Amino acid sequence: MCGRYTIFSDKENSELSRMVEAVNQKFNVKIKTGDIFPSNLAPIIREHQGKIELDVMEWGYRNPFKKGLIINARSETVTEKKMFRDDFEQRRCLIPASGFYEWDQQKHQYLFDSDAILYLGGIYKPFEGKNKFVILTKAPNPMVLEVHDRMPVIIPADMMDSWFQNVKAAMGLLKEDAVPLVKHQSEKISESSQIKFQL
Repeated sequence: MCGRYTIFSDKENSELSRMVEAVNQKFNVKIKTGDIFPSNLAPIIREHQGKIELDVMEWGYRNPFKKGLIINARSETVTEKKMFRDDFEQRRCLIPASGFYEWDQQKHQYLFDSDAILYLGGIYKPFEGKNKFVILTKAPNPMVLEVHDRMPVIIPADMMDSWFQNVKAAMGLLKEDAVPLVKHQSEKISESSQIKFQL
């Protein structure tokens, strides 16, 4: 599960900072930097009318069956589930991030980040005139497995065109694990403070 990720917007990551600034100016919004939670507005990258462009969307699909948001979709079944199938075929996106968080069974929080921008694989769909996205997840690499049994799909920057090119190419990238990560242990948090949303 990926229930929180982070955007560092500072001189150490000037490219991500420029993305945030461009989205704020283009859409007249104030994107929150730092930790991004479900329902927050966030910058995303999508293909629109043959061009790859920046956009802004809310994180989380409305759950048609109960309260709460659906924030993740399993990559292994995304082409089978009715809720996600058309989105993966027609509305793939990338979510630029500095890192993402996971928690172990003892509620210890870990941040996984990288020297470069992480492009999290996602899909989106319109709800009442607003596009909203979810993050695709997959089985974890050995580092993340020490903490959690899922992790977000991460698309290498040089594979961005392939991600948007066609469904077959995108499916081939769902298991990519070519982006090196660094793990940092953060504070121990109570169970009540964790975000609980359906996968």
